[in-house]
Amino acid sequence: MSAKVAVIGAGGLGSLVLGYLAGAGVGEIGVFDSGAVELSNLHRQLTYGTSDIGKLKTALVRQRLLEINGGIKVNAHEGLLTRENIKAAIERYDYIADCTDNFITRAAINRACLELKKTYVHGAVYQFEGQLAVFEPHSGPCLGCLAPGAENQENQACAEAGVMGPAAGAVASMQALEILKLILGLETLKGKFAMLDFRLSDFNVIELKKRPDCPACGSKAQLETRFAGAISLAMITPEELKTRLDSGTPPRLLDLRYGWEHDLVHIPGDAWTDFEELIKTGAGFGPEEELVLYCKGQSKSAAACRALRKKGFRKVFVLKGGIDAWAEKADKRMLRY
Repeated sequence: MSAKVAVIGAGGLGSLVLGYLAGAGVGEIGVFDSGAVELSNLHRQLTYGTSDIGKLKTALVRQRLLEINGGIKVNAHEGLLTRENIKAAIERYDYIADCTDNFITRAAINRACLELKKTYVHGAVYQFEGQLAVFEPHSGPCLGCLAPGAENQENQACAEAGVMGPAAGAVASMQALEILKLILGLETLKGKFAMLDFRLSDFNVIELKKRPDCPACGSKAQLETRFAGAISLAMITPEELKTRLDSGTPPRLLDLRYGWEHDLVHIPGDAWTDFEELIKTGAGFGPEEELVLYCKGQSKSAAACRALRKKGFRKVFVLKGGIDAWAEKADKRMLRY
């Protein structure tokens, strides 16, 4: 088939969705991801093996897809998608599969698809739970209509919150099926939201309505800064942070992971800080202090950054990619888990 599909995220959901699309003969597939294969993720990322640890997922999955179907075209794109670059990245594709694990990227996908008038399939998984939706933001409800306040919530990545491997597999299968139904012109979950509880085998599908006050697609969307602020965080790269830490005026570096993670491995010169206390009280830090927050990826630190900004903190930065990116780009000798 001549359809072009962009799959954003090549982890527990995306790696499996990609395999199904290649097997079905989707003509052109775009793979978007940032980062390498990790041992802790292999239970749900069945495309990869232990010999792949440390290698980039984008290159690996491209090779595997061409082994499944040599007659398709696979474009591998390594790097983070942001509000600034996502439109140009996905514009050439007919449909988008949102297989990410954090709200920042999900919000960027939603905004880009709204502006490009593209339909996308959203999938998410958390422990024993999953969710699935088909959004056509320019004519129907979008992610902002479903969860207008979600940007204020803590959004941990799968690696931080935990997920059952088979639950990811089940959601990925359904997500791939929705994409194929879109391509074939069949009835889909468009305008609906499926909630999947695999612990109790309880599946519910509800109708979604377009919200007039939606921060993304509503009538006052252009005046709403809260939704845009959720995806426009001040980031600092591992390379930039290393330079700052080696300077005479380093920022305060705060580790927001669990205590046992800090004890296992951490960035020299940092301070472990309780996440809940930081977002509720500021943990004793002043609004004029320059703070750099980090976690395993960047979802937890991004949530804390938004909370601190609401308290008047103006010099708060998020380590791009978290300690995983630091280990990959700034300290290759660091233990990875």
